[in-house]
Amino acid sequence: MKFCVLASGSKGNATWIEEGQKAILIDNGLSAKELKARADCRGLNLNRLMAVVVSHEHSDHVKGVGPLARQLDLTVYGTLGTLKAAASSLQGLRLKTFKSGDELDLKFMRLTAVSVSHDAAEPVAFVICGQSGRLGLLTDLGTPTHLVRESFRELNALIVEFNHDLEMLVEGPYPAFLKQRVKGNLGHLSNEAGAKLLGRLCHEGLAKVILGHLSDINNTPKLALKEARRVLDQLGANPDVLAAEQVKPTQVFEI
Repeated sequence: MKFCVLASGSKGNATWIEEGQKAILIDNGLSAKELKARADCRGLNLNRLMAVVVSHEHSDHVKGVGPLARQLDLTVYGTLGTLKAAASSLQGLRLKTFKSGDELDLKFMRLTAVSVSHDAAEPVAFVICGQSGRLGLLTDLGTPTHLVRESFRELNALIVEFNHDLEMLVEGPYPAFLKQRVKGNLGHLSNEAGAKLLGRLCHEGLAKVILGHLSDINNTPKLALKEARRVLDQLGANPDVLAAEQVKPTQVFEI
């Protein structure tokens, strides 16, 4: 299984996952033109795309789904709550629903949808299983619940939210209501909370960790990586760790 984080952050998110010459996108907050440019620069063929799977309806995750799905005639998958909340941008598309807790069998890969705490209609995160391993995609997560901690065990690779440095958020330019939303139980994980969750999910078989959904205003890759490595060093663990970016895709990883 191959994967590439094409974009990660509040201005747009998209993750490419490929197995056996077939691929899916999880979310798309990019224009079709930008998505194609980023895929091309990593040698990813859009003709391999079979579907877009949507985690929740916030614009940085869905604003590019409709144009891309129409252009490539893709099926769009999401929870009923998500598809209803995003209905205005998904009109005329081929839609399929699933419930949190369901296993979505696409034949070439399987996804398990895990309910998460976020201020959206029916948000989920995903565990993706291919022939060679398991990938977890876990962002937009206000509170790491027991369900999350249990569902995301025994992964080979993990994309996990490190949204903000708490001190930068508190002292930064956001208005008070937005600061409270970001750091609240339905908002986003801080570096400290992300690192704590990473420590709970870390095991010998976890080879790659991608820090995701970093805020451009309230975080830096240096701070996020420092916190992640602090926890991993305490555990004596040494997976490859990097921070995904808003402006360019990661390399293509294989597990």
